[in-house]
Amino acid sequence: MSISVKRLLYRIGLYGIAGIVAYSLYLRANVPPETDEQYCERKGMVKIHNRFYKYDVYEHNEMKPIVDMLTQNCSGDSYCEIDHMYQYVLSIPYKESSVDRNPSDVINQNGGDCDEKSFLLATLLLQNHYECLLITTKEHGFIAVHIPDETKVKKPASYVIANGKKYFFAETTVSKGFIGEYNHINPKDIEGIFDMVTKKEIDVGKINFSIGS
Repeated sequence: MSISVKRLLYRIGLYGIAGIVAYSLYLRANVPPETDEQYCERKGMVKIHNRFYKYDVYEHNEMKPIVDMLTQNCSGDSYCEIDHMYQYVLSIPYKESSVDRNPSDVINQNGGDCDEKSFLLATLLLQNHYECLLITTKEHGFIAVHIPDETKVKKPASYVIANGKKYFFAETTVSKGFIGEYNHINPKDIEGIFDMVTKKEIDVGKINFSIGS
């Protein structure tokens, strides 16, 4: 192959690469900015009051064997089922972490922080179609759960009312506790409330609080 032909092929290759790079830059420049919803879907996150959380709560059968074991003696009693799930999560030690543990990790590693244990509880609850909310402050997150039959809830109880339903506090960072127990969170410090069923944030201004202490 002559030198002139080699030079020609080199130029074609060089210009071809330059063209591809230029075209890629053109496409990026003309792609509309990613919305928060698109970002969350791509990253597996949820946005709650301008903060992004790794979302690991899904309505699949991964936790079904655990849920079945926990509720097998409840005979369909909603409070019994919810309380057994709650007490199970309380039995898992509170442990800080520099990584995001999913619900399975929390079980396998026998530890989780407030967000991670809350997501585990929500995963268990949703397996049996119990509605719940994730309530967040600047530095904390906890679950509130709707109980179809609330006659067994210990009084006085702490709860929020959203969309006409009561959701009782279910603090997961304590080793012993009960559903509806006040966790000393000032309602004024609550920044975000996220519906774990609809996967949408609820306007805090539309929520009513009842604190039992």
